[in-house]
Amino acid sequence: MLHIASHSCTTFYLKIWFQWEALFQTHENLEHLAMMERVLGPIPEHMIHRSNKRAEKYFKRGSHLKWPEGGVSRERISAVKKLGHLKDIVSRNVDSSMSSLTDLLHGLLTYDPTKRLTACQALDHPFFRNPT
Repeated sequence: MLHIASHSCTTFYLKIWFQWEALFQTHENLEHLAMMERVLGPIPEHMIHRSNKRAEKYFKRGSHLKWPEGGVSRERISAVKKLGHLKDIVSRNVDSSMSSLTDLLHGLLTYDPTKRLTACQALDHPFFRNPT
């Protein structure tokens, strides 16, 4: 089975293949979550509250990420701060006529799997139906 969120990251790689820019360039879990929040917006509270005990180490009381205080280094904290929203990242790397790519990626990268685009929905997206 294809994992939709993983596929969307692959789509991002392919669309900007000339730069080989990964959407989230890290191997550290807390930093990865901070990058995701920076690019995609906050993680939904209901998902944080439903997560297992191991996830608690990444969040303050409630649903706020332990970032930047949990950051590995100033350089990594700075790297996260430099990230833009998904729309800004896409617009820096592709022609503005490809605006449907941002919408597709947003649908594929939605945190909540019940709200995330399915493979069939993604294939029916205007990005694929009306290529420019």
